[in-house]
Amino acid sequence: MPRAERAVHRWAAWVLGGGLVVAAWFVALGTPDEETIQAPLAVTVPVGEEAEGRNLVITITDIRRAAELHAGGWSAEGNWVVVDLEVAAVASEDAVRLRHAELIVDGVRYGASERPESLLDEQLTAGVPRAGGVAFELPAELDSGEATLELALKPDSRLDSMIVVPFDFGSVPATQSDELADTRWAKL
Repeated sequence: MPRAERAVHRWAAWVLGGGLVVAAWFVALGTPDEETIQAPLAVTVPVGEEAEGRNLVITITDIRRAAELHAGGWSAEGNWVVVDLEVAAVASEDAVRLRHAELIVDGVRYGASERPESLLDEQLTAGVPRAGGVAFELPAELDSGEATLELALKPDSRLDSMIVVPFDFGSVPATQSDELADTRWAKL
């Protein structure tokens, strides 16, 4: 092979190799990291609208604050956020329970209180909603900020759907005393 042809072949090989390296770089930039791949599938809705995930359908009917919360014979003072909701399984009833309920205010996460009896960890039925509430006890000085309510079937909601309800925490109505709704079958 003449010297000029070998130079062209080398030049073509370098161009092709460089092109493959640039293409691989673009593929690497477009590939999501492991955390993004495993993140929950967020179904975002405002208060009052129905949201449906993989095996969970939820409607947040009301969000309010109270300085004193009552639930049956139980009561406690504090900075309480009370969330009324209707929730049901979609297809399967096998161990379907609302196990992830977190309120995020300005980036700080607060789990639902387990002190009052609530919809948290109640067995759900496919197609027949349960109504009730969950409560969050927050620091006394917290009264404003951007808030997001997260609800899901598992405490570790990776690779599953999660219902997300954003709202302005400062605009949530506050009362001195409130009652956490009893868990019951929702009216159809």
